[in-house]
Amino acid sequence: MEQMHEASSGDTVPDIPDPLVIGRRPMVRPALTGLPDVVARRPDSELDGANLPGLVVRGASIRGELHQHLGQTRQDAMGFWQLDETRLLACVADGLGSKALSHIGAAEACASAHCNVEDLFEPITWDLRPEAYFENIADDLAKRAESGLDGQPVPAVELSTTLVVALVDTAQRQATLMRVGDSEALRLREGEWEACFPQKVEESVSSSRTHSLPRDTGRVETEVVDLRVGDMLLLCTDGLARPMASDEVQAQLAAWWGQPAAPSLPTFFWQMRFRAKSHDDDRTAICVWMV
Repeated sequence: MEQMHEASSGDTVPDIPDPLVIGRRPMVRPALTGLPDVVARRPDSELDGANLPGLVVRGASIRGELHQHLGQTRQDAMGFWQLDETRLLACVADGLGSKALSHIGAAEACASAHCNVEDLFEPITWDLRPEAYFENIADDLAKRAESGLDGQPVPAVELSTTLVVALVDTAQRQATLMRVGDSEALRLREGEWEACFPQKVEESVSSSRTHSLPRDTGRVETEVVDLRVGDMLLLCTDGLARPMASDEVQAQLAAWWGQPAAPSLPTFFWQMRFRAKSHDDDRTAICVWMV
C-alpha cells in the first residue's frame, strides 16, 4: 500500500480550463452563492448521454450565471428516453422567469412528455396527435398545481413553462418536432445551422408574451425534418438559442459539434459552459447525432 501511495503521490491532476469566452467578455466573474431557498429546488446542473443504435446523445442543463449570483434555482429541465430499437424521445423545457414555481413546471412537463408518449399516437392508424399530447401534458401540470405545495393548491399559471419535444426515428431517418413556446430546434448539417421551426416575424410589445403550458395548448407547432448520417439535431432553451444569434457562437458550436465523433460527457459539459456577454440565463441542450 505504501508503494502505491508513493507511486501516486507525484501524479498531477490536470486543471479543468475556464469556460471559453466567445465574443465580448462578460463584466462579472461567475460565482456560486448559497443554496436556493425554494420549494423543490433543482440541482445546479444535469449531465446525461448515451450511445444508441444509429444515434449518439448528449444533454446538459446548466444554471445560468445570473441565477447562480442571485442564489436562485435553475428553471430549465430536460429528459430523453429510448422508446424502442429505433425511436428516441427527447425534450427540453424552460420555466418562465416571471413565475416563482416554473422550475417545478419545467421538470413536470418533461416527465409528463414521457409518461404520455403513448397518447401521442392515434391507437388505430398510429397517426401523430400533437394537440392531444400537449393537452395531456397541460392537464398533468394543472393537476400538479392543484395538489399544491404542502397541501395548498397554487394557480396553474405559476408552473408556466415552454416545451419542445422531438421524436427521433432512425428507421425513418427523420424527427418529428413539437413545441409550445420559444425553445428551439436546429439541425447541423455539414457545418451549417438550420432552424427547424419557421422563424417568427417580430411581434409588437403588446403581443409578445411567451406562449407556455399549461395555458397555450392551442399554440402547438409541429415540424418534420429529415436526418442523414452525420447530421446533428439540437433541442435547446433560449439560454442557448439567444447567444446562437451571434455568428461567432454558431461557428464555435459547429466546430465542436460537427466533428466525426461526438464529445465525451465532460467535454460536452465544458463546451456548454461557454461565456458570452449579456447571456447569463439558464442553458439547456440535447444534441442527437445520426451515426
